Amino acid sequence: MGKRDRRRKRQQGKQAAAFRQQNAPAGGPVAPTRMLYPSAAAPLIEVHFNEDITDDAKALCRAYWEFSQPGTWARNVADIGQTTFVSRTVRTACQVSLLTIVCPECTAPLVVTSRSEMSATGHWNDDFPRDPVQARAVCRDCRASAQIEADAAAALEEQRAAQAKERKLDSASRWLSHSLHADEPLTYPNPRQALGLLALADILRSGDRTSFGPLKSLKYTITGSTNGDIELLREMYQEHWLAATTPATLDAFAFDEDGEATSMYVDTVSWTFPRWLGGTTREAATAATDQLREYLTEHTATVLQIVQKLEAGMAVDYLNGLLTDRYGETPIPEHRLPDAYDYALKALQNGYALEQVIAVAWSAAATSVAWGQRTPGLKPGAVASASVTNLERRIGFAKDRPVPHYDVPNSVPRPAMHGTAVRFLIEREEAATALALFKTLHQRVSSRDAMELEHDLADTPEREPFDKDKWLANLLEGKEEPDHTPVVTFASVLPTGDLSVQTATTRQMRLEVGSMSEGLPLDGTPTLDALVPVFEDRETHKPNPVATRMIELLGGGFGIVNGTVVFFQTPQRGRSPQDLDEDHLELIRAAHTAAKMSTGISGK
Repeated sequence: MGKRDRRRKRQQGKQAAAFRQQNAPAGGPVAPTRMLYPSAAAPLIEVHFNEDITDDAKALCRAYWEFSQPGTWARNVADIGQTTFVSRTVRTACQVSLLTIVCPECTAPLVVTSRSEMSATGHWNDDFPRDPVQARAVCRDCRASAQIEADAAAALEEQRAAQAKERKLDSASRWLSHSLHADEPLTYPNPRQALGLLALADILRSGDRTSFGPLKSLKYTITGSTNGDIELLREMYQEHWLAATTPATLDAFAFDEDGEATSMYVDTVSWTFPRWLGGTTREAATAATDQLREYLTEHTATVLQIVQKLEAGMAVDYLNGLLTDRYGETPIPEHRLPDAYDYALKALQNGYALEQVIAVAWSAAATSVAWGQRTPGLKPGAVASASVTNLERRIGFAKDRPVPHYDVPNSVPRPAMHGTAVRFLIEREEAATALALFKTLHQRVSSRDAMELEHDLADTPEREPFDKDKWLANLLEGKEEPDHTPVVTFASVLPTGDLSVQTATTRQMRLEVGSMSEGLPLDGTPTLDALVPVFEDRETHKPNPVATRMIELLGGGFGIVNGTVVFFQTPQRGRSPQDLDEDHLELIRAAHTAAKMSTGISGK
């Protein structure tokens, strides 16, 4: 209902009430006396009493509102009674219609409940209007109606906003779910991208986190710059190597008019690895680590180049910070930054360590600042530009001289990818050393003179003849058959990657693997064999990547083995288990170390 309709109905109601009062039948009920002031002949206000009001309250209201001339009340409030009591009584007992001051909306007389409200109209003076004039503000009824309409409109808008938000939440949730369960990619990332992913996997695994980011909340970078991080995440998201996930807000998405997500802001969402890599974040991060490390093994030279480029950027950041923070100079001019980067990169490529480049940069900055202090009238940026020139010169001077190593200050930003790449290179170097040692030992064992290592018959304990009746009686009584199998020294590798050397009977050696086991000849090492479980299941027999790699190194072929695997020595012309001698023990330990390095598992 519009304002005009409400105003018309209220006016019609008041006119009808006045007509009924004026035309009441003579024999009907007596109409109440109207309280009009200053007089019934020329009224300006009318007092209306509320229901169930006592005569005393009515008398107080009449005394309160009585006046003869507008602008002057007949009595002061203090003359009527205690001020607070009078004001409270008047407000609850009556209300006053200002007959000549009408609402600008409904044209009904304005209603007040106190003298202060009367004064607020601006008409309580000698010029109180005798003819109807519009009030400054609408009446209470119009305000209440307007508030009702405003509340209804606000409620409707809130409902619409809630529905729109629900549609957006549903669309964003579907977007994230689709990202998390994306298909497996068909290609591997390039080495730089793989290093970035490997750094993210390290962060998730080290902190046992379920997600990474958002980028806006990080105090460090992955690739060395914010733009580089955004580019990495966007490309790996498009290639299904990363998935957007919660926590995320609706502000991270752009929506169309229907509330459907159309795009996503890379730096405002969290990230994890998609579920094609594993059922949980930790499993997916572990699988990504294994695949990416194996892939990067073929690109070790490229990884080294990436490390050198990152360290060149760190050296330039150090030089810039030294100039601005310590010496109060201007930063390196934009046109000299590529030169500084190239000088630092060439030094690193020529064999300098990052700590040595930091020392040279410190010397270049100190020399340039001293020159600037001795030379008046230099233009802004001259000292910073000179530091780049001195950096090039001092790197050239230091070729044939010892260069100290300065620790990289904590103020120099370290990209997360740098630490991951350095650890990878160190592990690859250690793995190469371990593999070289294994190959040396393997060659020595394989080329030594053949020796028969079978036990002499005189040294072999005689086995008791098989007594069928005794065996059957023991079986019925539940007695265990005595173990007369030979005692041998062997090595076992657990699924955790741990290696242990034990001495036990052949039967106990087989039980170490499981109730069902079979021999696996290691053709590349004729004097070694392995025992592996058969009919294994993934619950009882966990995958054993270290033993799998050891079998490959020792020439046992390719294929994944599960459960505990045992290695033992055999004679060259037989397959009966023998004790592991010192050379074979050293060979197995070397194979175990090389296998751990290549698989990235830290076992004992």
